[in-house]
Amino acid sequence: MSERQSDAAFLEAESEVFASYSLTPRTRHLRLPKPALALRAIEVGSGEPALFLHGMGGAAVHWASLLSRLPSLRKIALDMPGHGASDDVDYRGLDLRSWYKDLLTGCLDQLGLESAHIVGHSMSAMFGMWLAIDAPERVRSLIALGTPAAAFGEGRPPVFIRLVAQPGIGRAMLSMPAPLVMYRRMMATMLGRHAVDNSPEAFIRTSYLGPRVRAHAKSISAFATALYRGVREKPQRYALSDDELARIDKPVLIIWGQGEDGMVLSIAEGRKKAALIRTARFEVLAGGHMPWLDDPQACADLMSAFLSTKTSDASAAESRRQIL
Repeated sequence: MSERQSDAAFLEAESEVFASYSLTPRTRHLRLPKPALALRAIEVGSGEPALFLHGMGGAAVHWASLLSRLPSLRKIALDMPGHGASDDVDYRGLDLRSWYKDLLTGCLDQLGLESAHIVGHSMSAMFGMWLAIDAPERVRSLIALGTPAAAFGEGRPPVFIRLVAQPGIGRAMLSMPAPLVMYRRMMATMLGRHAVDNSPEAFIRTSYLGPRVRAHAKSISAFATALYRGVREKPQRYALSDDELARIDKPVLIIWGQGEDGMVLSIAEGRKKAALIRTARFEVLAGGHMPWLDDPQACADLMSAFLSTKTSDASAAESRRQIL
């Protein structure tokens, strides 16, 4: 399949996923001055703004089952760099932490937002934690789904991620042709069978085609290489220290799936790290690394209750300031 055919097939599968959840998202194209690249965003609904950031190898469409269950939010889901319909990135020589701070603050600027709720999965949960420390004024609250990549430190990346991080090998693995049924089995191994069986068939196709869109496999592998190397060479820039975690003062909800216990860290270790954030709640749902795929309603209920409480608290605090 040519690159152009992959692009078209991905967009067709994406449309099917959105239709299966009765979503008609608006598309926005963000052109950032720093870093200089173009990103695609999809937007659904109105209300408090929430920026949804998918994990490595994902796409904005992978939030569809959640977007359809959070009616009171203005939901803006990005195709992260090197994913979906966004530009590729050469990560060589970049400090990922400062680069993603510029990227996320630039996105908020382009969207005309001073701040937003940040919803991040896996690598993007890590970006959200970095942002809550490095640019706290841009973060209303943070919802971190799944192990936040290297942010909690100490753990060992899964074998698949270590292979993807190998120059040459990772790109070949991500772009290697495979029957869809075989790819489905691989996803079930990584995410859990129920998560895969609970998702539309078109969702599986978007996952398979994602690294093949615009030849994104090179960019995804380059990110994994940069992260893996950064954690080894500058662990203090990537893994958050206990003191840094204690500095996070934004409301934080952390949701893990029971099935990812020990994937990078144990649930007990994750809970211990989360306890260092005085404003954090740590919840565990039945499911895997993408817990909303197993039970989107349970995940949405946790998120809605969290955001409702935090929005009410913020409004009350603002009223008190005005009175004073």
